[in-house]
Amino acid sequence: MEKLIKNRDASALLVAILIMSLLLVVGLGVNRLIIVEMKVERGLLQGGQSYYSAEGASELALQEIVASITGYEGGDSGEFDSGVAYEYEILALSDVWPCDVYGDKVFEDEDGVLWRVLEVEESVMIPLFLEEEKMEEFKVEYFVETDSGFSDDLLRWKILGINSAGLTEAISDYEEVSAGLNTATAPTSFETIDFAGTYKDYGGSWGGREYWFVEESIGTFLGAHDYNYLILTHVMEDASDENLLYLRLSEGDTDFVCEYVKIEAEGSYGEYVQQIDVLMKEGEPLPVFDFVLFEKEI
Repeated sequence: MEKLIKNRDASALLVAILIMSLLLVVGLGVNRLIIVEMKVERGLLQGGQSYYSAEGASELALQEIVASITGYEGGDSGEFDSGVAYEYEILALSDVWPCDVYGDKVFEDEDGVLWRVLEVEESVMIPLFLEEEKMEEFKVEYFVETDSGFSDDLLRWKILGINSAGLTEAISDYEEVSAGLNTATAPTSFETIDFAGTYKDYGGSWGGREYWFVEESIGTFLGAHDYNYLILTHVMEDASDENLLYLRLSEGDTDFVCEYVKIEAEGSYGEYVQQIDVLMKEGEPLPVFDFVLFEKEI
C-alpha cells in the first residue's frame, strides 16, 4: 500500500514537471511572438518615419531648385521636429550633355558615350549659362541611324540671348549630315567657331521696325549676350519612327546644365534608412508639395 502511494506521488510529480515544461515552452513561444511583433511594429513605425523624412527632404530640395537659377547644385541635412534625420543632394551639372540615362530618351553606344534621342519634330532646350558663368564654347555632334530617306536639312538649331540693352536676340541655322559622317563613332558636328545668320533691328523713321541680315560666329554671339539658350530640333522630312536623331554636346568651357535635375534624398530614424531619387526636368517646375507628380525610385 505504501509503495503504491509512493508510485502515485512520483507519477504526479512527473506529470507536474511535464505540464510545467509545456507551459514554459508555450510561454517562451508567446513571449517570442510578442518580441517579434514589437520589432515588426517598431520597424513599421521607424521605417515609415524614415520614408516620409526622405520625402520631406526631396520636397525641401524641390523648393530650393524652383527658387534658384538654372543649374543650381547643393544639399542640406538636419532633423525634423520629430527627431527624424534627413539629408539631400541636388545634382544638375556635367562636363558633357546629355548627363545621365533617363528612360528611352538617352542612348548609350558601344563605347559608353551617351546620346540624347530626338524624334521627328521634337525639340530640346539647353541652358548655356549657370549663375554668373556663361558658356562661350561648345560642340554639337549628331547622327541619324538611316541609310536614306532624310532631307538635306536634318537639324535646326537656334540660340536665344539677351543683349546689353535687355532685348532678346537670336541666331539660327540648319545642319545637314556630312558625307561619311553619320555614325556614333564618326558623327557630323558644328561648333562655336562656325558662322550663322541673324536678323538685327535697326529701327525705322516711320515708327515701324526694319531688320538687316548679318553673319557672325556662334562664339561671338554668345560672348555678346547673356542667359543664352540653345534649342535643337529634329527636322527630317517624311521620316519614319526608325529615323531618330542622336546628339550630344561636348568641349564646353564650363559645365553643362543637365536636362533633368536629380535629387538624392535620404531619411533615417533608429536603425532604418530610406532613400528616394527624384528627377525633375529643368525649366519645368513642379508643385513643391504635390509629390505624386514626380518619379521616385526607392
